Amino acid sequence: MAAEKEKKARVVDKWKKKQWFELIAPKEFDEQVLGETIAEKEKNLLNRVVSVNLGDLSGQRQRRHISILFKVVQVEGKRAKTIAIGHSISGGFLNRMIRRRMSKLEVTQQIEIAEGKKLKVKTIVLSVKKLSGKQETVLRNMIAERIEKMYKKKTELQTMQELFFGVTASKLFKPLLKIAPLKKIEVIESRLIE
Repeated sequence: MAAEKEKKARVVDKWKKKQWFELIAPKEFDEQVLGETIAEKEKNLLNRVVSVNLGDLSGQRQRRHISILFKVVQVEGKRAKTIAIGHSISGGFLNRMIRRRMSKLEVTQQIEIAEGKKLKVKTIVLSVKKLSGKQETVLRNMIAERIEKMYKKKTELQTMQELFFGVTASKLFKPLLKIAPLKKIEVIESRLIE
């Protein structure tokens, strides 16, 4: 009975062993502090993924609907350094744009960028009116082809920045307008494939 009481008394609270670490953004985001996270050991932090609002990160309120995914790759003392591995756009933002009697196309593809890395990219197209099957097919093929060409020779950093800040969508919009009347093109998701 006394031995059981001793065992219970020696239980250590795991929460007290944990420490706080600052999450640091990569150089392209000026190494800002993204926030804090808690972990027992430094090795437990590695490969942890956090999502941060681009509006807060860049100071541009109109980009609040975009979340950037950061992955912890290195821990130095109480600082956890991260890299950007992708982004996503909130579902609420998309739902506000979708209306009746319009077509919505999604194109998901894997592209290879300059460093031999692969990226999963999901693009959405919203039209002004219903599209025919032929128009949808042509649009899907053009989007896949153009995105692949755009990023074949670009670095990971260039690719990520263009996807995050809407450069890709604006480059696609004009050529695709010749095929069908479009309302919006948006790259709604990207993710580095390891």
